[in-house]
Amino acid sequence: MTDIHVEQREPQPVLSIRQTIPVAELTQAQGASLHELWQVLQDGGITPAGAPFVRYHTFGDVETDVETGVPVAEPADGTGRVRAGELPSGRAVRTVHLGGHDRLGEAYNRIQEWLETHGTATGPAWEVYEWIDLAVEPDPAAWPSPADWRTQLIQPVS
Repeated sequence: MTDIHVEQREPQPVLSIRQTIPVAELTQAQGASLHELWQVLQDGGITPAGAPFVRYHTFGDVETDVETGVPVAEPADGTGRVRAGELPSGRAVRTVHLGGHDRLGEAYNRIQEWLETHGTATGPAWEVYEWIDLAVEPDPAAWPSPADWRTQLIQPVS
């Protein structure tokens, strides 16, 4: 799927964990964050309002400032490292990547090409991992093959 869709987004309450970590530890840190988010949802009786997301506030060669979160229907209190926040409202473009994340750069490139002639990024993009359901305990062994992953990429724009 190579389409770019322009949309007007409403603010979305979230619970998330933001941390600066070495890029080499990214997969492990995201897994731990997903499990911690799931536990807060369970303990608080909070139902997710969609699939979890990852938003890179900065991404360097060695270190990344990454936020792993889950949308919630109503604002909810965080606990420990889990903080309440929201994904921004406003104009955004969205594309979908099908398959493993070794080729996710193709989706980022589609958005970058769109931006060159249609708009300007107004904040960090986020990836929505549609194959992960935080209504159940995260278990990578139960997830589909990466070839079957569906990831939305959303970029706020002006």
